[in-house]
Amino acid sequence: MSARTRRALLRTGGVALVGALAGCTTTFDGSGPSGESTFPPPEPTSAAPEDPIAMPTGTDWPRFQADAGNTGHVPGVTAVPDEPETYWDFFVQSSPPVVADGSLYTAEHSWERSLVARDAATGRVQWATPVDRGGEFGVPSVAGDTLVVQSYGLLFGFDRATGDLQWERDIGRGPPGSPVVVDGVAYLANGSFSEWPTEAFAVDTATGEVRWRTDLGTGEVHLRGSVAVADHVLVVDGDLVALETSDGTEAWRVSFDAPAETTPTVADGTAYVTDSGGVLHAVETADGTERWTIDVGEPERGTAATADDGEVYVGTDTGLHALTPDGEHRWEFSLSESTTPTVGARAVYVGERGFESRSVFAVDREDGTERWRRRTEQQGISDTIQAGIRGPPTLVDGGVYVVAADGIRAFGRQTG
Repeated sequence: MSARTRRALLRTGGVALVGALAGCTTTFDGSGPSGESTFPPPEPTSAAPEDPIAMPTGTDWPRFQADAGNTGHVPGVTAVPDEPETYWDFFVQSSPPVVADGSLYTAEHSWERSLVARDAATGRVQWATPVDRGGEFGVPSVAGDTLVVQSYGLLFGFDRATGDLQWERDIGRGPPGSPVVVDGVAYLANGSFSEWPTEAFAVDTATGEVRWRTDLGTGEVHLRGSVAVADHVLVVDGDLVALETSDGTEAWRVSFDAPAETTPTVADGTAYVTDSGGVLHAVETADGTERWTIDVGEPERGTAATADDGEVYVGTDTGLHALTPDGEHRWEFSLSESTTPTVGARAVYVGERGFESRSVFAVDREDGTERWRRRTEQQGISDTIQAGIRGPPTLVDGGVYVVAADGIRAFGRQTG
């Protein structure tokens, strides 16, 4: 089948925190309600998947970790705390999806690298736009009528209704993150390395106009360009840096004993970031004062998640940790190579990466016990595509979307 034919088939249907954006580039585990897995699922088509059970579409999850603070939580969303049913599944190499107004948006690359809109209820394609430049994408961000996507060196704005490219901007070198959009402005960083300068940006999402561009210097900066916005905070050069969202000027900077290594999370005036030594730091966003620290172990480049009651959840190379708002350890759920978690009203949802660890879990928020799991049975698609969960689960009220090496799954509550 030609590329043209494939495209025709697809078309039928206040502050910025920057750090390492972990696990945001694809994948999922393919098991049904019994825990059994099938592999591989069917190839993607314009009608994929066949005979789906409709997922609920009343919740928006418009960017990586849901909101501008990367909290991984939408208040009131229960998701699927009890044994789930697989509503639909199919094979595709994809970013974790974002959801808005009944549509599901992903960066996909099974046939060619494309930005794709699907019906959030059924998974069927609404439009697909091939993009042959810029390399790997980060997780898309919804900005009103525009879909903003960052790649290596470029920032794109696409029309959400049609998938047409509206504008693109050169943003220098560096791995892609997920831009944060607040009041029509996208905040991002290019996360460059070594001798290349690391920069932060504010870009008008309607026009692509760069409102400000701040050079943060050079050095061993191992970032993926993702930011959090709330009272001006940006992680770069191993420091936690606060930038004014109005003009990009530096408000304050905090240095740790070991370099900060994760995408920051901001909630209720506090920024959370884990350093390379496995210490989680809680810092006041107003002035950079450190509230508390706790040793949680190697962060696996994951992002902390928070709930509306102030609880903090962080994944490491040994497990998922639950902390009180004051930094006291509540419980640990044993995992290997944890993804970034997401938080529902009754459960925390988290995945495992790697050949030996390749399941997605729902963990009870109260006591840290396992509520359910689904496992990818196969060890990998190829030598270069590793098994396991790729990025944090995406939550809606009554459903969970999960991406892994063998495709994307939509889990819902038992229809019994």
